[in-house]
Amino acid sequence: MKKILSLFILLFIITINAQEKILIKNSELTIPIGKKILLQPEFQKNKIIKFELVSEENITEKKDMFDMLENFKKDDVKDNSIEFTFSESEMMGNKIFTLVTVQKTGKRMSFKAKIRLKGTTIYQSTSIMPSSSNAASIEQWRDNIDSIFLYDFELTN
Repeated sequence: MKKILSLFILLFIITINAQEKILIKNSELTIPIGKKILLQPEFQKNKIIKFELVSEENITEKKDMFDMLENFKKDDVKDNSIEFTFSESEMMGNKIFTLVTVQKTGKRMSFKAKIRLKGTTIYQSTSIMPSSSNAASIEQWRDNIDSIFLYDFELTN
């Protein structure tokens, strides 16, 4: 009986972790691995104070970073949308974890990030470069990451 109960609890924990959802609390985001989201921000001066989730997509395949960069089409749209793709990727045959940011605010966007490694419960700070408008900004890690927490969004000219 104990073995059955232990097995049930283990499967329950795995199911909960596998179903991690995007969390949005005002201007803070938690994105699990394997998600592409489109957001519409609300601004107060040059700070983002709130996000509205416009769309969400599951990413199940590893993206080839060279193909993605080669096929990226830059435009001059300024609709204030922000798109994040947080997924497993591949670069020259190596597995990496990437955050791809495409924002169309017409300004440079900076923000802070913390990552949570698989098997842990604690988020640790990581560096993120500012994102230019209408360009693909890519951050990459070799660590086995299961989610990323983004916060302190600010726009500059």
